[in-house]
This record gives sequence, structure tokens and C-alpha cells, in this order.
Amino acid sequence: MNVLTPVNKRIIVEPEVQGKETTTAGGIVIPQKAKQNNQAPTKGTVISISKDSDLKLCMSPGDLVLFPKFAGTEIIIPSKVSGGTERILQIMEDKNILAVVRTDEEG
Repeated sequence: MNVLTPVNKRIIVEPEVQGKETTTAGGIVIPQKAKQNNQAPTKGTVISISKDSDLKLCMSPGDLVLFPKFAGTEIIIPSKVSGGTERILQIMEDKNILAVVRTDEEG
């Protein structure tokens, strides 16, 4: 089994899946990406953090984070490798993380 490990102060994030496409009354299909605000940050779950990243002090795998929509490099893990469903991941520099999303209970 292959394991992705980020290096050089990078982080691997699995972006949240956005809504589905919409069909207008006239039959035109509008993909979700076309309806989104291109300036709005994207939410995702932290998968892995490089050993030399300062982010290890304030977050860990499983945390929900915000990052710019076009940050990093998108990679696709095929379903036969990921164990069932295709996964889309983003590998980005740790400086691209804008915020960690926490509930009031987490502090």
C-alpha cells in the first residue's frame, strides 16, 4: 500500500465535496463550480502534515481547515488504490491554510 507523506512544509487536505449541478427550466446544466464565488475559501479535512511544518503545533489530521480555492496541486487517487471510491486531494504549502474551523466546545 502506498502512503502519501508531504515534505517541505506542505500539507495534504481532502476538500469537501460541493453541491451538485443544477438544470434550468430551459434544460441548461449549470455545474456547481460555475455557481461558486471564486474568491470564497474552500473547506477541507487535514489528511497529513509534513514533519517540518509549524502547523503541527496547532492542528492535526482530521481537523477542518479553510484554504484558497486554487491553492496547491490537486491529485486524484483512483478508486482501486483508495479502496472503493476515487479521492481528490490537495497538496499545498502550509502557509496557504487560512484558518482551523473549531466548535465552541473545542476552544
